[in-house]
Amino acid sequence: MELTVRIDMANLHCPRCDHPFKPPIFEFLCDGGHLACSDCHGQLPKNKCYACGQEGAYRRNTTMEDVVGWHKILCPYNIYGCQISVPYHESSSHRLVCPCAPCGCPDPGCTFAGSPPMLHDHLRDAHGWPVEKIRYGQPLVLRLPESQRRRLLVTEKDGRVFLVVAMGAPGECHEVSLACLRANATAGPRYSCKMWAMGNVVGPAGAQSVMMKMMEVPSLAATGEAAAAPLVVHRKLLHGASAEIHLIVRVDEVLP
Repeated sequence: MELTVRIDMANLHCPRCDHPFKPPIFEFLCDGGHLACSDCHGQLPKNKCYACGQEGAYRRNTTMEDVVGWHKILCPYNIYGCQISVPYHESSSHRLVCPCAPCGCPDPGCTFAGSPPMLHDHLRDAHGWPVEKIRYGQPLVLRLPESQRRRLLVTEKDGRVFLVVAMGAPGECHEVSLACLRANATAGPRYSCKMWAMGNVVGPAGAQSVMMKMMEVPSLAATGEAAAAPLVVHRKLLHGASAEIHLIVRVDEVLP
């Protein structure tokens, strides 16, 4: 049998700091039974109520601890596919690691936002991004003509998606960047990447110009995460009439 109880959300917050209550919760033995969260309790005098000034002592309020443990809410990213319910006081920390957290479309002028699977389909279907399969730890050869400087790389192991984008004026130097299609890296795992831009083979000895970049892979929508410096591809490394960029990309999982 299920029982539905309506609770004023203000009662689930510490009246002193307004942060959501989580165990342990402390109650002062005064006429008002004033409550304090663990953080506030650690800062307050233990023999006088911070709210009414009565003298006394604190005790654990296990009933309130049970209430905040029972009260669960659906993840706010449920519209993007997450169906997890978490205790109210854990909702903020869950949002940081939710795999359905939305990412904004990187295409200029597009306002679409969705979970990584939703954005993958959007980039493929609405913007025509080509899709390539990639394996962790194995190099993948990419050829990016001037007409299509973007790729979606989907890992065979777990379906993780990476974006490769080359930016630059026609016939000029380009900057090639790679990012993981997820809102942030808080939940892990972490990835590293190596990219090589291969020039034309010249001379009888088969000399070839190569530019290489190693980096930790950033996440697409992580505003607080430092963006990785791109691989700079000099125009002399462009191939043929279509000014193709010949890339070799390797993505590795970083062990904890």
